[in-house]
Amino acid sequence: MVPEASEGAVLVALKYLYPATVFLHFFAASLLASCTLQALKKSQSARPERPSRRAVIILLGCFLLTYVAQITVLGTQSIITKSAPIEHALINYLSCILVFGILFIQLIESETVGSSGKLGNGSSYGSTAQNETASSSNSESPWQRRQREGRESLEKRLEEEGNWFEYAKGFTTLFPYIWPVGNRNLQLRAVAVILCLLASNALHLLIPRQTGIIMDILSQSSRSPWAAVIFFAFLRLAASESGIELVRSWLWIPVRYYSQEALTRASYSHIMHLSADFHESKTPGDMVAAIYGGNAIANAIESVLLQAAPMLVDMCVAIVYLSITFGPYEGLITAATGTVFMILATRLVAESKSASRKRMSAWFRENSIRNSGLTGWQTASAFNQIGFEDNRHADAVTNRWLKEQQYLLGWSVSVAFQTVVLTVGLMASAFLAVFRIHNGQATPGQFAMLLMYWAQLTAPLQFFANLGKNMSDNLISAERLLAIMKTKPSVKSKKNARPFKFISGEVKFNDVRFSYDRKRNIVDSVSLDVPAGMTVAFVGKTGSGKSTLLKLLARSYDVQSGSISIDGQDVRDVELFSLRERIGIVPQNAILFDDTIMNNVRYGRITASDEEVFEACRAASIHDKILSYTEGYETYVGERGVKLSGGELQRVAIARAILKQPDIVLLDEATSAVDTETEQQIQSSLAKLCQGRTTLVVAHRLSTIMNADRIVVIENGKVVEQGCHSDLIAADGRYADLWSKQTFLKPQDEVNAADELDDTNTAASDSCSERTTTETCELQDESQSSSVSGISNDKSATQKKCQKEGSRLNPVAPEFTPRATMMTKSESKSANAAQQTTSSTTRKTET
Repeated sequence: MVPEASEGAVLVALKYLYPATVFLHFFAASLLASCTLQALKKSQSARPERPSRRAVIILLGCFLLTYVAQITVLGTQSIITKSAPIEHALINYLSCILVFGILFIQLIESETVGSSGKLGNGSSYGSTAQNETASSSNSESPWQRRQREGRESLEKRLEEEGNWFEYAKGFTTLFPYIWPVGNRNLQLRAVAVILCLLASNALHLLIPRQTGIIMDILSQSSRSPWAAVIFFAFLRLAASESGIELVRSWLWIPVRYYSQEALTRASYSHIMHLSADFHESKTPGDMVAAIYGGNAIANAIESVLLQAAPMLVDMCVAIVYLSITFGPYEGLITAATGTVFMILATRLVAESKSASRKRMSAWFRENSIRNSGLTGWQTASAFNQIGFEDNRHADAVTNRWLKEQQYLLGWSVSVAFQTVVLTVGLMASAFLAVFRIHNGQATPGQFAMLLMYWAQLTAPLQFFANLGKNMSDNLISAERLLAIMKTKPSVKSKKNARPFKFISGEVKFNDVRFSYDRKRNIVDSVSLDVPAGMTVAFVGKTGSGKSTLLKLLARSYDVQSGSISIDGQDVRDVELFSLRERIGIVPQNAILFDDTIMNNVRYGRITASDEEVFEACRAASIHDKILSYTEGYETYVGERGVKLSGGELQRVAIARAILKQPDIVLLDEATSAVDTETEQQIQSSLAKLCQGRTTLVVAHRLSTIMNADRIVVIENGKVVEQGCHSDLIAADGRYADLWSKQTFLKPQDEVNAADELDDTNTAASDSCSERTTTETCELQDESQSSSVSGISNDKSATQKKCQKEGSRLNPVAPEFTPRATMMTKSESKSANAAQQTTSSTTRKTET
């Protein structure tokens, strides 16, 4: 038989353990459901048959009412008997009301019976509803877009992995950059930091206790307090920023910045080694934000290991110690205060996120309007819209301040509610402590200790209330970095690829096909042989695939079918670095770094001497212009070279390509955005660059490639014509049509118009024609001498054909002359006849 006293002790223990066990079971089940994403899986799968949610809520509510009724009975009994209620019974009933009340609230907020509600899938972690709200915004800022995409990526990977444990394992690829692998010094520092945290926890426990001891000594005049005060001062100094915290910072800072430095360097290097398809799909802002994700990972680790874990230990120790000192009532008050505070704080933080998003949106809009107004001042001034921009900016500032006030007001209300909860808990604890002191069950020193412990509980509670949101933001930033670090370059050297060996520069395109989106071929079955040293020009409409051919040759992209070879070597089979080392590119919009002219030119060959840079600039016809600047070659060109004119910028880019001394030259519309005079200067520089080298040119202005060895017409990704200028004009095909759009008239139209002239003006017209022919050919000769293909100006066959047909062409006309595109054929004949008549009359007068 079990003694009656033992039975009573067991029942008392059960009354204390029952609510604690229920709460721990609920917490563990909710945590497990959150980590394994049970709620998410249930929402995606077909819902099984479950009991009525409403019925379960009613049953749980009735269950709660039974405890309320028991407390009522217990209180009535205490009043009648004029005695204190039974402690273990009252603790049991109040604890059960607290625990089952949390379950009741959780059940009301959940969608189905047995789901974990918002725990782990709530607003603090970026719910699906929030994503839909964010994605539906029409005025989404870049920051909001990146946050939305980060949340979507996080949720997608969570769904794929199935639980948080597998999700966290995805970050193991970053482990070598987070933990100092191979650095024993930093590893020992990290271990020492953990010891410092344990020492700090001990100090946080001892300081309030020592304060209570001093108060008790002071209340007893017979004892000397100095030893206790000195020990208290030692503890305070040890726990201050001058003691253990200073040691911890000294140990931790190298470890923290190792991970930040390693992640930043690794992410930047990885991005720079990715292929063109990645860089063309991302903005620089996206990539910079992803690099900063390394800081987010370090912050998340520090929040969990150096803040959350020590604070959790402090809270648990404080609750246990206060419960032992002031009895189970104090433990219940502390636990109830912390629980209510966390529930209220997390919901208030979630509610404030909407106001925070509106505030951030207004802030970004204000900055966008301000930036557009300042950068577009010339346009605003030219159209007399300064007042409009001023009003637009004023409205944005007013709207932002309204959103700011709403957010701050909501935050103040949130802090006020949290303070009320903490104050109520503190007052309840204080009344309990005073009651026990009054009854001789505690000392005044213990009351001072209680106040200090409560002060230490406030900061951890507020930290944990915001931990979910902060961790969510850090995970979103880390997800962006992880996504980029997992991206593999689509163009890279094969394993054991041999170095590229340049022989003569013969290029072959063999049935090349390529598509950016795998749907429509931008390059479709292109086969082309380019002999060594030849200049080949690609012409055609925008989007026909001309520039793509150059990108495929330089291996910015890889062909999807067919092959491209140089001197019999497939460009995919050679080492990528050695291939690009032999190719020089002058793009349409050359990019210069925000550095000096000297450093920008030397970028073509980092090891080049100053004299070699000068020679390259002389060859590019820019040396004298540079010397005219105040700082000469040390002049800073500004971001992307904005301080230089278009022609100067292009010639600096050409000088950079000349300095590289490439074996194959690729020119992608290198003169399309400059005037005719500047174009002639640039063409002269290009002629020196291309001399003796295999050159592939993309051009819209056909006058720049008239004298190319071969002109290839590309249409819809296919080669439709190829040949020299004169042959293509004579063929009267697509090239002739493009040529006519950049000249005043088609050749055959000019002949017809000349035949219709009046017989009385025939002699004068012939004289005029001869003179016009001579002038036009001279102009063509001048253009040819400065053309990209000026390396072959002595081609007599081409010049003879030019004398036959070039007399009535306008080789230096701008692209798409409006008159040529707007007049009909008959109108063109009439206009030309009138022009010829006027010209003949003028010649007669001069004669």
